[in-house]
Amino acid sequence: MGNPICENMKTGTIGELLVQTRLLQYGVQAAPPLKDSGNDLIAILGESFRGVQVKTTKTHNLVWPDLPDHYHILALIDLFGEDNDLYLDATNVYLIPRSAVRTFPCNTDNLHPYTISQALIDQLFDNT
Repeated sequence: MGNPICENMKTGTIGELLVQTRLLQYGVQAAPPLKDSGNDLIAILGESFRGVQVKTTKTHNLVWPDLPDHYHILALIDLFGEDNDLYLDATNVYLIPRSAVRTFPCNTDNLHPYTISQALIDQLFDNT
């Protein structure tokens, strides 16, 4: 018998895997670091490397306490579904650059510009 997984760990892991999958759709490779360095994922596109902090919720309460000092992108995932039935295709993934996080209001209406897209990926992984 394996060790049980608490609900918070399960929710967080689903969020991290969803971010990895969605990033891969846009050609970005992402994986957790070997050691817990404070970043949930390290994302790579071309010669650009970005530390990604992932925050996932099932309650539509988008808050991000306790962010690490060093990261480039905050990924917010508001899981869509009920109980154990998740609709990952209907779940939004938001990628917010660190420079916008400190002044950003916790309101899903304001997150639309940060919905994952090719244009946003190009902006976040720009090397110029």
